[in-house]
Amino acid sequence: MPLRSLSIRTYLLLSYLALILLLTMGMWAIANHFIYKLTDRNLTLAGASMQEVTTANVQLSEKILTRVGEYIIQDKAEDVARELAHYLKGKKSYDYAAIRNNPNLRKVAIQKIYAMGEEAGYTDLYDQNGYILFHPDPNVEGRNQLDWQAEYPETTEMVKRSFTENNVSGYFTFFDKQRRERQKYSARMRVPGTPFIVAAIVNIDEFFLPAQAKIKRASEEISARTEDRLKENEKVIDLQVRLGSLMAGLALCLIGGLGGLYFSAAISRPLRRLDAAVHQVGEGDFAVEVPEQGVREVVALARSFNNLGEQLTDYIEKRDFIRDTFGRYVTQEVVKRLLEDKDALEMGGETREVSMLMSDLRGFTALTTDMEPEEIITFLNRYLGKMIEILCDYRAVIDEILGDGILAFFGAPEPLEDHPVRAVACAMAMQAAMDEINFLNEADGLPHLEMGVAVNTGAVVVGNIGSERRAKYSVVGAQVNFTSRIESFALGGQVLISAATFERVQDLVEIGDVLSAEMKGIPGQATLYEVRSIGGPYNIQLKARQETLVKLAAPLNIHLHRIREKVVIGTNEAVWATHLSETTVQVGFTGELVEWEDVRLQMLDDQGAAIPGKIYGKVTQVKAGADGLLTATIRFTSVSPEVYPVIRRALNSAASG
Repeated sequence: MPLRSLSIRTYLLLSYLALILLLTMGMWAIANHFIYKLTDRNLTLAGASMQEVTTANVQLSEKILTRVGEYIIQDKAEDVARELAHYLKGKKSYDYAAIRNNPNLRKVAIQKIYAMGEEAGYTDLYDQNGYILFHPDPNVEGRNQLDWQAEYPETTEMVKRSFTENNVSGYFTFFDKQRRERQKYSARMRVPGTPFIVAAIVNIDEFFLPAQAKIKRASEEISARTEDRLKENEKVIDLQVRLGSLMAGLALCLIGGLGGLYFSAAISRPLRRLDAAVHQVGEGDFAVEVPEQGVREVVALARSFNNLGEQLTDYIEKRDFIRDTFGRYVTQEVVKRLLEDKDALEMGGETREVSMLMSDLRGFTALTTDMEPEEIITFLNRYLGKMIEILCDYRAVIDEILGDGILAFFGAPEPLEDHPVRAVACAMAMQAAMDEINFLNEADGLPHLEMGVAVNTGAVVVGNIGSERRAKYSVVGAQVNFTSRIESFALGGQVLISAATFERVQDLVEIGDVLSAEMKGIPGQATLYEVRSIGGPYNIQLKARQETLVKLAAPLNIHLHRIREKVVIGTNEAVWATHLSETTVQVGFTGELVEWEDVRLQMLDDQGAAIPGKIYGKVTQVKAGADGLLTATIRFTSVSPEVYPVIRRALNSAASG
């Protein structure tokens, strides 16, 4: 049968079967004969022998130590009796109270009995009627030994014998604290020449248990050493047998290996090439190909792999095209969610706390009225390009771009624990980037732009909103409308944040003005905070502006147009500027002006002719002047390039005058 017609299974079966058979025969012929049974038998015999020796030693030690213990206890009773006789014999009568209060007699009568350095028993003293004079337990003294006759009949029998016999000894049983049955040994000696009897009482097993423990430990140590020596001998024998088996096995492996190499070579080389190619694909090289050589299955696998590379290349190109194209219309976070989550396109949403950012260019519509469409697109794309770049850097989801206005939010679809701080930092970065945009605009002769930014934190509904044919990932709710209201109060160059956002970022920001404003659809007064800088890892500080109003040498006449919803609702020609800065003007006027409404200013020269260019602003304050006339403070939101020289000349004239 030719090699190419054999399957991979047949190749493996032939090569490894031959090798395994040779190895098995060699190893079983040499190595499977000795070690386990021999060593196990030796250990069993040694353990049994040591157990027999230990048991015999324990039994013998118990007998010997019991005899020794009995002698020691009797000797102790005799010693105490002799000492007490020295104090008490030869008296006709005895004052028991005096005897019990004598510390020397108490010390002699009550003694501890030790065995192997540990307390095993004690001595006490009673008279020939059973009255107890001295006992280690003070509660027992003064009672009679015969009081416990019913509970301890064996002990009572020995006590009665001691009344008539000089030397009484024997065993009696009792239960210890663990309710185990134990034995005590008692020797009772009469004190010569007195009516008193000394009792020496011990737990007899306390004498031989420590010694037995030492004997057992010694036997265990000997047994352990014997077992270690047997195991060492086992290792030596095992090593010798294994070396012999290894030599024989190597010889057999050599023979089997030569046969196995012949069969496996046709499989291993193509598989190694295929493995290397898989690693290259994992590194992104989808154009790699492998030779279609080897056995039938390997050839088929190589062909499938080469086809897979072509399919992957085509798929990656299409996926990248879809992602890049789709990413120009929605944010990368939403693109990623749509590509990875099969349920991402389902309609619906969830309530979640997010931070919303809303920005808008002040006076943009009026500034671009006279511009060509191509100029407007270039002008707007420069601004939006920079803003979108910053928003993406701060992981914002851009909800909507309406002309020059942007709505974005932070904290969905991916949760962000720091979304309030991130939103404020993003707003500060956007506002700081306006200097760069205006520098480029001025170089191209385009108008100067002013942007207002608002940030609010609150609960909204976030999710896929729309229909099966047209939908977007967006946020809706009262907090979105509130953010829009805040943005309408933001002046050019300002970042205003809500009280909810301020509460979450107050440790990181520096606050400028604090506003209290009434808003349409919002009950009560809303407190807004102007952010001047943010610390922490962001460290962004807005450039300080020259906002100090300078009194003009002569009033500057102005035509003022009131604007609501980007529509002129009235014109006031009786307006004159009295104080001026680069960002603000204070005017006197007759007629009507309302705080926080939008206005357009047209400056006039000394002859009453209109100076080219317009100024858009917001009325921040209206009050009565010292002369009874009304005055208003107007913050500039957008200034035409032609007007800036007029403002600077007026300021220089006021400074020199």
